[in-house]
Order: sequence, then C-alpha cells, then structure tokens
Amino acid sequence: MTESSDTKILQKIKKTHERIAITAGIVMGVALSSYFFTFGMLIDRDASGALWFQIITSVLFVFGLIFLKRLAFFLTKLVLGYNGEYRRALRGMTVADLDRL
Repeated sequence: MTESSDTKILQKIKKTHERIAITAGIVMGVALSSYFFTFGMLIDRDASGALWFQIITSVLFVFGLIFLKRLAFFLTKLVLGYNGEYRRALRGMTVADLDRL
C-alpha cells in the first residue's frame, strides 16, 4: 500500500468512528431524556415491567456514555472489519491511536 492509500484508510476509520460516537451519544441521550419524563408515569400506572426495563437500560446507557469511545471503536471494527484493507489497519489499532491521527 502507498502512503496516500494508508492515509485515506486511516481518515475513513477516524471519520466512521466519529460518526458512530456522535450517533450513539445522541441516541442514548435522547433515550435517557425521554426516560426521565416517563418514570413518573410508569410509577403511577404501576407498570413494573416497563419500569424495570427503563431502569436497567438507563444504567446501561450511562455506562455506554462513559465508555462511548470504546463502544464506538468496537462498532467501527464491526462495520469496517469486512473489508480486507480496513481489517488490516484495524488489527493492531486501539482507541488511543485514533486520538493521535
């Protein structure tokens, strides 16, 4: 591979990572916001199953937001890992490597 193609591959990986991180962060934030406004309604209606679902998923979303970069990098590996060029570039890469690009 040439230097130009390596740079293009790395830039595509970084751009994909950023898009996935932004999308996942927005989705989790909107879900947590909607959960905030529906907790009281679920308690009043005595919908314990839905309430437990929201409690468990909200805890998972908080951890997802804490580890958002790692989660987005994992999803980037899943999305781009099917292409051989990207698989080779992602093989030894870590999240910290993306920050240095």
